[in-house]
Amino acid sequence: MKSPRQRLLAAFILMMTVLMLSGCMREGVPGGMPEKAGPYKCYYGDVDYVSVLRWNGITYMDNSDGDISGLKTGDKVGKIRYRKADHTCPRDPMQDGDATLLEVGTQLYEVKGYKAAARLMAGDRLYEATDNPSARTLNDLLDIEGKIKTVRFVSGMDGSPLKDFTPEASAVFIREYPKLKYVPFRQLAKETKQWVGDKYWLELELNDGSSRRMVYNAMFAAFQPSGYATPELARLVEAQRKLIYAQ
Repeated sequence: MKSPRQRLLAAFILMMTVLMLSGCMREGVPGGMPEKAGPYKCYYGDVDYVSVLRWNGITYMDNSDGDISGLKTGDKVGKIRYRKADHTCPRDPMQDGDATLLEVGTQLYEVKGYKAAARLMAGDRLYEATDNPSARTLNDLLDIEGKIKTVRFVSGMDGSPLKDFTPEASAVFIREYPKLKYVPFRQLAKETKQWVGDKYWLELELNDGSSRRMVYNAMFAAFQPSGYATPELARLVEAQRKLIYAQ
């Protein structure tokens, strides 16, 4: 069972490399049946996929950490039509209706209270947007403005709570974070030299009881989900981080 830290690091690897590749070829799946013309990434041996899906040009990742018992599904939007784990040479990039691990036929639903561009339910699992070419702000990506209840630091080892932001700092973060400019993670990774530097894990607890894990890179004042902090927000996060160790 992977720790929250391992899952987040795996997500970074996914976004930076679109999964590790052992080779490339224009081939079909095992058995000699060709797929559509296009590049296919071939894997030899076990592949440890992060569970993601693609729909309407947006990439979503499984949120395995939060309590989703308070969420309600809305209208059905479609279903999974292709599973990368079933193929030695899966197509790349992913197309709408593709998933890494979800079974073909898994139904996709809206989440009530959220835009489908930010959240989808796949069966009984919550998937949250990690890459949206149309997003301009982090709220465009996440749809969390006015929905954040608490901000806290959590352990990068096991996800356990370390320290809540003070009410005053939390209010500023809740107001300012959704306004930040969205930066696609591939671009952010390049600009931050593949995300080097000290990293701190945060958790946004939402009003509906669900939560969103995120990471802050202190060297570049950058967040994942991805964007750069304003100078005010960078100072605030650093000041709150120091309170973890205050006696």
